[in-house]
Amino acid sequence: MPVTPGEYWNLIERNRPPIKRRANHAKVRSGCVTCKTRRVKCDERKPLCLRCEKSGHLCAGYEDASAAKRGKETPPAAASAISKRNAIIRPKSLQPCRVIDVMQPSSLGVTLPASLTPSYLDSSDAPFFERFSSQIIKDIASWCTANIWKGILCQVMRDECIQHASLALAAMLLAVEKSSDSNCLSSVPLTQYAEGRAALRHYMKAISLCRQRLLDGITKDTIRSNLICTFLFAMIEVLQGNMSTVDRIMVNGSLLIRDAINAKAPTLVWDEELEDLKEGFDGMTIMWGLCPFFHGQKEIYTVVKSKGPYLEIPDKDAPLFDIRQCWSTFQNDLGLFVMSVRCGKVVSSQHMSSVISEKSMYMAQLRKWMPLIDTLLEREKAASAFYQLSMMKASALTHIIFLSCFLDRSDISYDSQLQSFIEVLRICQRFVPDKPPTHFQFSLDIDIFPIASFLVTKCRDQKTRQLALKVFSEITHRQVLWNNQGMLKSLQALVDLEHKGRDKSGFIPASSRYFFVGSQWDLEQRQMMAWFVSVGSVPTESGDLPTVRVPISF
Repeated sequence: MPVTPGEYWNLIERNRPPIKRRANHAKVRSGCVTCKTRRVKCDERKPLCLRCEKSGHLCAGYEDASAAKRGKETPPAAASAISKRNAIIRPKSLQPCRVIDVMQPSSLGVTLPASLTPSYLDSSDAPFFERFSSQIIKDIASWCTANIWKGILCQVMRDECIQHASLALAAMLLAVEKSSDSNCLSSVPLTQYAEGRAALRHYMKAISLCRQRLLDGITKDTIRSNLICTFLFAMIEVLQGNMSTVDRIMVNGSLLIRDAINAKAPTLVWDEELEDLKEGFDGMTIMWGLCPFFHGQKEIYTVVKSKGPYLEIPDKDAPLFDIRQCWSTFQNDLGLFVMSVRCGKVVSSQHMSSVISEKSMYMAQLRKWMPLIDTLLEREKAASAFYQLSMMKASALTHIIFLSCFLDRSDISYDSQLQSFIEVLRICQRFVPDKPPTHFQFSLDIDIFPIASFLVTKCRDQKTRQLALKVFSEITHRQVLWNNQGMLKSLQALVDLEHKGRDKSGFIPASSRYFFVGSQWDLEQRQMMAWFVSVGSVPTESGDLPTVRVPISF
């Protein structure tokens, strides 16, 4: 079995740094020019050697032995390879960057500026840096309001650990695209592609650097670097579908923040930059905790410190970025409340009064936010911020629906929210692309996934549900931050399961309503199984909830 990056995450928790040993190789006399330059043993396959092909290097061919003896010129291919190698080992230029691409159109229909690639990067890594700087940063910044992402490119330039993590993410994204375009089966390892091997190499280096910095002590630079890398590591694992590894990585990030806050080290200066980064990371922890894939976040969310009731409503003339930050802070606090009542599932009688009080406070705040969001939507119809504002409204509507109905254990009260469900669906329908994107993106899932899945699971109107499933499928096509196809099949299984319990009038009684708790591979049945729990179920004597398992196929 091929090695996968996720297996190496536990290296961070080792107590001693690994001992680096350099393998000894025999001197190469008759190998290809590339292997000679790299000083590795060549297998001398003609016309191009197998070693270069497997390692992702460009094989420059073989020198003419007779010409070499007579002192003749090096073949053009060999000269090209040597020139590239010499360019890499020259002293670094005082000019920090070089332009390697021209103005190019993006899939969003806008022209992107020429990208600048650091001159000290290996030429083989230039495409990875280009993809990260021209697309991935823009995708992340579209849904993450933390200021740190506005300057992430500077961090990539000066922080070696973040640099390797970003190159690994971009290389893995390119490998996944190649795998998808070639219609390869999911069992085929991504390391069969040069991009996949490069991703593995950069990933291992980034993990090693993160681990070494943690051993050197907790400082501001350590926290900043490790939190950014933790987030990038999580996205690398999501690309490969390693959800349990993603869960563990995010838990480690939350624990790192907790330890940093509790640490009284004089070298750690907790300033606005770290606070901003923490808020962005907390938001991801809360959002992923509300997703059935990440059970670890449901256990660790309590380490996220709430700022308390966020009562400030910004003015409509405030900068949109500031408004989005205010909304993000409020949504984080509201998300913590939602997790506290959802993870417990049943609100105990001793906590009922405080829960009702918090619910009323958040509901009042949402009703103040709605007019502001509507005003901004009307004003920004043709602006680039229209998508983010629309998602803010859809998110606010889903929060209002949840707060209105979550105390009803039968879920029947959700039936009275049909018009709100339809309004949320219409917002999502606006962003169904006219044609599928040409490349994978990280942009839409982060917003659409929780909204569309909530719509499908809680709206029992058959027509609206089917439309929501269709929108979920179309709008998340070639989106890579979630396991879209697996979740789509699980949601369809939930709809089919509840549909069997409809009575003659089309009503679904409480006894036939379920919620999705996750999916797991059944080794005995050799099939993926989706797990559902009845909304009115109570724990058994062992503490478990009785589940219904439904097979799903891809």
